[in-house]
Amino acid sequence: MSVAHGSGLARSVRTIIRVAICCCAGSISAAEAPKEADAAHRFYAGVSLGSLKFHDSYGGVKFEDSSAALGVFGGANLKDRLSLELSFDSFAAIDLHDVAGSGVTRFDVESRRRTAALSVVREVSMRDIFEWRRDWRVFGTAGVYRTNIDRTVNTLGVGESPSSEGITGMVLGLGVLYKVGPVDLRGYFREFGVLDDKEARDIGVAVQRRF
Repeated sequence: MSVAHGSGLARSVRTIIRVAICCCAGSISAAEAPKEADAAHRFYAGVSLGSLKFHDSYGGVKFEDSSAALGVFGGANLKDRLSLELSFDSFAAIDLHDVAGSGVTRFDVESRRRTAALSVVREVSMRDIFEWRRDWRVFGTAGVYRTNIDRTVNTLGVGESPSSEGITGMVLGLGVLYKVGPVDLRGYFREFGVLDDKEARDIGVAVQRRF
């Protein structure tokens, strides 16, 4: 009886150990699942709707205007919450009439601004800091941009004078992002060309999908 009892106890202990190991393994897998799920999304792409305030100049006269347009962007995750992003947008940036020039000269000006930007994006999770249930994140961006401006100036009584210009500079930005499954919603603010007289400020919303 004692031998049978000892064998039964040993089998019970082994069974309990196996169950405990299975439970621990299941807990570890469940804990690591969100990280693996996030890691599975290496790339993302989306569209943005922005409002641009653009400063320009012609013949020593400075002026500004606002416009709205769609843009596209895509990125790749370099590591956790750090990504490299490429964006492109095209705005009818300036559409002004009867602008006062030098002396009695007046002119109309229209310009289109096309911009490509390459930025590093860094996210900070509010859920990790404040233990929020929802996955809200704030992010900052820093990068370089290239803008091509096609401008047409119609000086009253003289005629049209088309011109093109290219600008390269630094872009900085910040925003907030909300994750809903594989889709992210975000609001953003970007400032282009802080140190030149053709600076531009872009504020808008975007939707992106991770894959």
